[in-house]
Amino acid sequence: MSIPHNARLVFWGRVAAIAAVVPIMILGFAGGPDPRHTGAPGDQTCAASGCHVGAGNPTAGSGVEISFPGGLVYTPGVKQTLTIRVTSTANVYGFQATARLASNERNGQAGDFAATDARVQILCEDGRPKTSSQACRAETPVQFAEHTLASSNSTWTVDWTPPATNVGDIKFYIAGNAANGNGAVNGDRIFTRNYTLTPQAATSEQPQIRQTQPVLQAFLGGARVSPGTWLEIYGSNFSSVTKDWGGLFTENGTKAPTSIDGVSVNIDGKPATMFFLSPTQINVQAPDTIGLGTVQVEVVTPAGRVTTTATSTAVSPAMLTTPAFNIGGKQYIAALHQGSPVTFVGPANLIQGANFRPAKPGDVVTVYAVGCGVTEPASPSGLVVSALRTPKAAPRVTIGQAQANVAIAMSPGSIGLCQLNVTIPNTSNGDNPIEFTLDGSPTGQGLQITVQQ
Repeated sequence: MSIPHNARLVFWGRVAAIAAVVPIMILGFAGGPDPRHTGAPGDQTCAASGCHVGAGNPTAGSGVEISFPGGLVYTPGVKQTLTIRVTSTANVYGFQATARLASNERNGQAGDFAATDARVQILCEDGRPKTSSQACRAETPVQFAEHTLASSNSTWTVDWTPPATNVGDIKFYIAGNAANGNGAVNGDRIFTRNYTLTPQAATSEQPQIRQTQPVLQAFLGGARVSPGTWLEIYGSNFSSVTKDWGGLFTENGTKAPTSIDGVSVNIDGKPATMFFLSPTQINVQAPDTIGLGTVQVEVVTPAGRVTTTATSTAVSPAMLTTPAFNIGGKQYIAALHQGSPVTFVGPANLIQGANFRPAKPGDVVTVYAVGCGVTEPASPSGLVVSALRTPKAAPRVTIGQAQANVAIAMSPGSIGLCQLNVTIPNTSNGDNPIEFTLDGSPTGQGLQITVQQ
């Protein structure tokens, strides 16, 4: 499974270079404002307090925004990473945000904020910092996410975890500062905005796993399971939404989630990595530490739990293909020529809108697979592959009647995906069967690859 690459730019180098030649002038609240400057009920703004004064202050509903990865809904207890931006042009920027219960907008704290990097801090309303080791006091529970040092970067991220239960609507209030950096209070602009988040409508019906072929391996791999492979679970009432893992990665984008919208899967009693969730299908990566033989597959939703069983083997190889590559009764492999633009191996014009050309003997083509088993060193499930990791099982690839040279490793930048670099051997022109085995275990997929001398 490929990972959406949401690379986070780091601006500290540029800020440091500017600071070396331009004296830093401390603004009224360059280190972040005092609590209760968001414009929420019970709060004022920096414009009202006189610390940042500019024509037209405050301007509501423009100049500052919060992006919510799941839209204006929340799932109880499921963390979101919010992106905050001041959109007005200025020299330096700052912000403060708060989340309140709609039923108590003045003093009702809704959920918990957490800083994602050193550019953001979380304050309690008594002015004390909220950290992983120090929570806000019960008598002063309202939290404020804000900048630590005003800078020329107008974008921040902050984690927010909603309350563990449905508390009704939640109101977000934010104030953004677009400042001129002149060291005085005049000439700055304060913008305010608010959002209402509603609780995610959860299915109230007990989840069900279908009886026939309830668990299938990805890539049309059949009813097979092995440590670290990708699986599809089919049934009903899994969720009321369709959603993938986007925005849910942690550890600087290297660790995938084990829960989406409060839905999770356990395999052999161990949490599986979640990629995709819909009312009728869940895609997960099996833990790399599951046992062999009969293993329990458990789907856990807010409405209940349901289990089935599957048979786990050391390897269960399956090569990348898709039903869209079934043309004229032939299932073609989704192999790629090296280089760009992206070109698949197959007869020219096999599928409209995609580039195809046959491979010739001596070409090295890329084949992706799952079910390659444990690796050396280990590839922990849910973690992006960042170094060379080779499956322990011995690979073999044949095309037609000829054996191909193959190099295999876990695909860098992905999770649980094997990459095979296959050298096309001398074989007959036209469509040839391609088979991939690991330690003598074949895919059995009956795939075709096109060769042209």
